[in-house]
Amino acid sequence: MISNQTMLVGRFWQHVFTKQDAAAVLLKNPNPKTEFITTVAGPMGGGGVIVVKPREYVDLPWKQVGEIVAEMIVTLQKNGVKRGDRVAILSWNCPEWVWTDIAIQTLGAVAVPIYPNSASDAVNYIVNDCGATLLIGDDVSQTKKVHADSPVKTLLFSDLAGKSETYQWRVKGVERKELPGLIIDHEPVKVSDEAKAVLGFLHVGSAAGPLTSDKNVAFMEVAAPGEQPQGIRMSDICTMIYTSGSTGQPKGVALTNGNITASCEGVHDHGFDFNESDVYLSYLPLAHCYERINGQYICLWNAVPTAFCKVEEVGKVVKIIRPTILLGVPQVWRKIKEKIEAEIAAAKGFKAKLIKWAFKQESGFSRWIADKLVFRTIRAGLGGRLRIMGSGGAAISAEVISFYKSIGLNIVQGYGLTETCGAIAANSPSSNKVGTVGKVIPGVEIKFVPLPGAASDAKGGIIYLKGGPVCSGYWNLPEDNAKSFDTDGWFNTGDIGHLDEDDCLVITGRAKRLFKTEGGKYVAPEKVEKAFDGSAIIQAIVPVGNDRPFIGALIFVNALAAKELLTAKGVACPAGSAESVQTFLAGHDLVKEAIKAAITEGNTRLEHWETVKKVEIIADEATVANGLLTATLKIRTEEAMKRYADRIEAIYFKPGK
Repeated sequence: MISNQTMLVGRFWQHVFTKQDAAAVLLKNPNPKTEFITTVAGPMGGGGVIVVKPREYVDLPWKQVGEIVAEMIVTLQKNGVKRGDRVAILSWNCPEWVWTDIAIQTLGAVAVPIYPNSASDAVNYIVNDCGATLLIGDDVSQTKKVHADSPVKTLLFSDLAGKSETYQWRVKGVERKELPGLIIDHEPVKVSDEAKAVLGFLHVGSAAGPLTSDKNVAFMEVAAPGEQPQGIRMSDICTMIYTSGSTGQPKGVALTNGNITASCEGVHDHGFDFNESDVYLSYLPLAHCYERINGQYICLWNAVPTAFCKVEEVGKVVKIIRPTILLGVPQVWRKIKEKIEAEIAAAKGFKAKLIKWAFKQESGFSRWIADKLVFRTIRAGLGGRLRIMGSGGAAISAEVISFYKSIGLNIVQGYGLTETCGAIAANSPSSNKVGTVGKVIPGVEIKFVPLPGAASDAKGGIIYLKGGPVCSGYWNLPEDNAKSFDTDGWFNTGDIGHLDEDDCLVITGRAKRLFKTEGGKYVAPEKVEKAFDGSAIIQAIVPVGNDRPFIGALIFVNALAAKELLTAKGVACPAGSAESVQTFLAGHDLVKEAIKAAITEGNTRLEHWETVKKVEIIADEATVANGLLTATLKIRTEEAMKRYADRIEAIYFKPGK
């Protein structure tokens, strides 16, 4: 009989019943001005009462999380959700997002996340494509994105968990009627009879394993009242994640319980020993597989307490909760780096001299002194306890990794896709080879198919993958499945790479994006992009040059770096809208000179046929809101090339022609 601990939802409920008083979530205190009263035991049978000042974040134990999720399950059942149904989640990161996900899967239904900043048309495309019966959002601004004539029902998190007294008290901060103005810590709360029945059923299954002799069943779902559970198998779909992509309509990647289990176990066994003593901060979109699977799911699997915040709150929250694990995308790591560098540049006098000296100390006693006097303080700005820092979603430059290493922090880069449950290769905290994405995780096979026309001795080729974390296909897209999977089940990633002498995977480009210049030279745009990743003045670069005489690029200006440059030169930025300021920055001669210098410097990392010969500076900032960035902050290259087609033509325009 398969243990229910081999499935994520089973692991969750195991934690609820075996780690009842341990912290599951770090909640933003809903009553920051409310004092807590608790009793303490004293010597000789005495005791007393302590009035505790509120903390900014408070622990929510597994037992109470289980009570909330049980009430959510009851509400979902009353709204007709049953095994196999697709239920969409449209929300920013918060505990309710994760609890809803677990509640859906406990019913044997399929959770379908949608990016919270998605437009109405995108939301309706996804709910229609997957056949969702219900969409759950964090507020009305999200649920009203569903067309009024759509058959899809909508609910809010507050509807889903609203009948839970635990939720109202601990999460929303509703005052207890017994003592207005005060909250009694650990005061028993009422759980509805229906939720108690759900908890009772799950507790029996958690203690005894699946209530069936079917060896293929790993978890018994909560069935509707009066019905018998059929059992959830590892091969059953538990979530459908729509690829964000940079072109075309998103595709629903159908992931099974087995895929999720293989990913969680493989990443853990690869050297990422997440455990209960860790603290994780979730801020990247949970609709993306990187945050949801490689972050949140692995934390749920290993009972890691998690806090949630918005991207713009990270700088503040890391100092409060002091996480030990933090994931990021290259643009986030670069922005943090630039902020630290700006603070260093602002130092004066002896402090400035001390910092300059510290960065020159590479080893030995002097490095130890430098760490105590300088780098420990810098790390404190990120909480001071980080032990695992992951980077994914796109390639990160060696320069950025080197900077963090210089201050005593180790960023490890990984590689994966939505179709592979995120990371299938990664450097680890104990083995980090910069310039690679590390070794392939346990349970994954890799092979390389040579590119058309490649030399017989060429290294690597197009990356194909097979194994537990790799999905079996896209939702209702048989033609795409036939193109992406060969007859032996190998998945064509479309990425180009090779294994180095240490069996570490090196990603060199994307097969579909390869340029071929008029001179017959192949150029990987990713390599060009990466060459300029360490340049502060460049927010994003879009290389162009397919069937052209040379490589050119569209350049988006980093407003923060440009403002700092002009301020240092005594130039004041005019007041006005963000758009007018961006236009001013992009057109200023000092900014143009800085970009020219950055291009010259970045070109030194490229072969001569790959170097950027001419650029067009774009006056717009690339943002998620204007459609130029994906939700994971990657430039939408196809959209940029389409939107600024005239600027691309200007790169290759020859007067008199």
